[in-house]
Amino acid sequence: MSKAELAVLERRLRPIYDSLDSHNYKKALTECDKVLKKHPATVAAKVLKALGLIRLDRLAEAMDILDVLDVKGARHDELTLQAFVHCYRDSNQHKRVIYLYERAIEVDPSEQNMTQLFMAYSREKMYKEQQKIAMRLFKDVGSTTYYYWSVMSLFLQAREDKELGKKMLLPLAEKMCKTQIEKTNYTEGSSAELELELLILDGQEKWKECAEFVDKPRAIGLPVAPHNLVEKGMEYYMKDGQYNLAYELAVGVVETMPDNWNLWRILVASTIRIIEKMAPSQNKEYQEGALLLVEKLSELIEKVQQKSEFKIRGPYLASFLTLKVFGESAAKVPGLEDLTPHFGDIVERMLVYVRNFYKKPICFTDLHMYFGELNEEQKQQFLKGLTSWMNDISSEEQVEGDESKVWAILLTERCRRALGDYEKKTSEDHRSLFQQFIAQIAAKGRSEHAQGVLCNFAISHLWDAYRKENDLEKFYEMILLLEFVATSNKTDPLCKLALVRAYSSLCITGRITALWKVLDIKSVQNDTLGYLTFPVYETSGRFNLAIINCSQLSIMYDQSEKEIQDSIAQAYRQGKFTAIPPMTAASLKLRLSVQKTAAEVMNRYLSSLFVLEDLDQTTVTLWGDDDPIGETRIDWSKLVDNRDFSVLPYTETPEYEKLLDDMKKRTFQELIDISELRSTMCRALGAVGRVTMDNMDPRLARVQLKMTVIEFKKHLEYCCKEYPSFLIPSKLAQSPAPQHLSQWVHSGGPQMVLEYLEAAVKLVEILDSGEHPDVELVGTRTEMAKKLIKLIEIQPKRNENEPLPPFWIVDPIIKSSRALQTIAAIQIVLQFIEKLVMKLVKNVPTTAPGFGKPKGKKEKKVAEEAVAKALEECKAVIFLEHIRSKHVELRYAGNFLHTHFRQMMAYEDKNVPEKVGEGLGKAQVVLQEMAPTIESRLQVSFLNAFEDMHTTIKSRF
Repeated sequence: MSKAELAVLERRLRPIYDSLDSHNYKKALTECDKVLKKHPATVAAKVLKALGLIRLDRLAEAMDILDVLDVKGARHDELTLQAFVHCYRDSNQHKRVIYLYERAIEVDPSEQNMTQLFMAYSREKMYKEQQKIAMRLFKDVGSTTYYYWSVMSLFLQAREDKELGKKMLLPLAEKMCKTQIEKTNYTEGSSAELELELLILDGQEKWKECAEFVDKPRAIGLPVAPHNLVEKGMEYYMKDGQYNLAYELAVGVVETMPDNWNLWRILVASTIRIIEKMAPSQNKEYQEGALLLVEKLSELIEKVQQKSEFKIRGPYLASFLTLKVFGESAAKVPGLEDLTPHFGDIVERMLVYVRNFYKKPICFTDLHMYFGELNEEQKQQFLKGLTSWMNDISSEEQVEGDESKVWAILLTERCRRALGDYEKKTSEDHRSLFQQFIAQIAAKGRSEHAQGVLCNFAISHLWDAYRKENDLEKFYEMILLLEFVATSNKTDPLCKLALVRAYSSLCITGRITALWKVLDIKSVQNDTLGYLTFPVYETSGRFNLAIINCSQLSIMYDQSEKEIQDSIAQAYRQGKFTAIPPMTAASLKLRLSVQKTAAEVMNRYLSSLFVLEDLDQTTVTLWGDDDPIGETRIDWSKLVDNRDFSVLPYTETPEYEKLLDDMKKRTFQELIDISELRSTMCRALGAVGRVTMDNMDPRLARVQLKMTVIEFKKHLEYCCKEYPSFLIPSKLAQSPAPQHLSQWVHSGGPQMVLEYLEAAVKLVEILDSGEHPDVELVGTRTEMAKKLIKLIEIQPKRNENEPLPPFWIVDPIIKSSRALQTIAAIQIVLQFIEKLVMKLVKNVPTTAPGFGKPKGKKEKKVAEEAVAKALEECKAVIFLEHIRSKHVELRYAGNFLHTHFRQMMAYEDKNVPEKVGEGLGKAQVVLQEMAPTIESRLQVSFLNAFEDMHTTIKSRF
């Protein structure tokens, strides 16, 4: 198509593009119809119409259009191809972009089409195909840019297969790169060849060559700051074992860049490596050399410290780092058993550091890294010195606006807690300290940052009581204090994040949503912070909100991946090869994020149960992406944990780290297991529906049905074993929102779904064999009713004359939500069973007499009566009536649940503790003033959960 023709086409399509860009998709369809009415052969308009249909969630209609147009041998202009790409990306059919351009280059092997195919391969990480198309581009066009694309593709293949990469791919890439540079030299004004050379050398772990490479004058062309280039060279020397050279370079520059922590790290590491390398000799020269190195390092640190005059932290932390590294070293040099003469006493050094840097919030983190080097005596000595210093600070006159004392108090108490002194205090001491912190938080003129950090530390005492003793009164006090601070604190996020975590344990969805908006969580942060809220809407029975939340997460992942892929394409075009591996890794990490997978599975699961009406659409949604028989659609073993557990800071003893590590592993596995349980249930339910679909291979559908039901059964048995009924969710402050997998698998709900799925498998076999099903196959209504009664027993058990405990209503809400999910799943499988019978019973002979074509009304009436009588006697009809009667039991169960909701909301037992702030003096007044507002909010949230579930019951059952 000529440029003039393209311009005319673009003018015609402009109104359609404008409508699509403004999200007015119905108008876009109208504009498409206008164009097609005048120019019916305009393929681009048809594809844009498909795009509008996709964005209106009318995927089936869109695919009918696209499947006709996107065929082998079709020639499309650039505008049409781009419209196809938008269609496939918006419908998450990225592989079809590849097929589109593979067909396009068959009829039009232009540079544009081949470049687009290269980028499509890049998105799907098909590096081998990417390499081939890049070489074809190079041969056809002659640009060295495409040659280096091919080399980069080899490098990416090597990252995937490290063994083959080391043996063949990387040496080949190095040879290709050198050959081309010899032919064409370096491109002026570009760093492409330099970046690629260094990447390949680094990939082969040729550290010596890497160090020499960054030392050459032309390395200045690399996109790295000059001082970072020096650091890079030192790191390569360290990796190559050239410790002396790294040491000399570090000594030469550390005085000019004293606050560059990497330089201090390299300097200390190279010193200890040189000493360790000399260790085998064990002679006098070795000892003297080691002593000399230590003295030189000590003198250098002292010299830089004197110059810096406490304006920067690096030189002072270098002393702590040296003591730590030497303590961990295997090389024991006579005369260096005690490094105090060289680097000073570590306790004294720490106290000096405290006195000069305590105003910096990072001061505690700096010290905490080296607390492990202290023995018990040194810990007590440090705490004693800290107390003495704190007394001096307290005696100083307070200057208005100066928060030095606040940071001093914070540092002191955090150090005491981290060193175990806090655990030795009595509960009265803890209460007194908490009271003091509340006074500091409420002090006039307190900055929001200081207020947030003070509050975060203050609530650690309350969270401890909740975690260790299940003290719900202190847990509620914590919520009141956090709400008090969050109300006035507009900028600091710590209190709001802690509130989100606390409310996630109580299913307080309304307040969580409000806090999430106030925090202004960026879309990509949902991948790392989404664990704080992810299952809350589902466990609280607010299914529509859960679907919206999961949909937004899925959109975020798609958008983030698209942006990364666009950046990778730009990096290729600009020759910024060093940017490609980290972006590729980020893209893969997003694609394999456990949060992404969990959100997608949850969306399929809840949409199928509570939104979709059409059974065929429900079948497609439940089944998800199709896959060949015998393959796993989701590789659960490859999912990665992107959750950021550092968002809620903590000040604890080293033992807490072990609890955190254990919690991370357990909750990660639990999220995978509950998502896999939902996924296998969806697949099994969808497989029942697929047996009834006309476009399915009957044999394949039956094999898939058996396999998916077995998979669901096996995983359910595994979950029952791994998550016993007595298991309770982690109560660490950093834990994610509870999944309550244990409660779900032991509720009997998934087992009821499994029973009907297994009945569906047997039903297909019975009908295929030419027999009629018996009602016993799915059990009696009485049996079903008994199981449903057990499922909907959600009312809390109370001891006589004793009130229910605080927050008693949370457990019934979670049980109600899971009960509704079970009822909805059974309803769907029963509908599928009805459809199965009506479809497959045609193959079963009946007692109906044979008739020719009836003549006259009388014969027609006789024939109808005979057929009706035969069908009444048919067991299949009786079976169908039995299945339909079971829907009545499901409605009864839903109505009983609603009755329970009303009864529980009428309970006089309060949902919050009645005693608040006892023993806190004036602070008690503050907390009590907050209590009515917070109690009202909690009550509204609980009521909203029940109302949403009631709406679900009315609409679905």
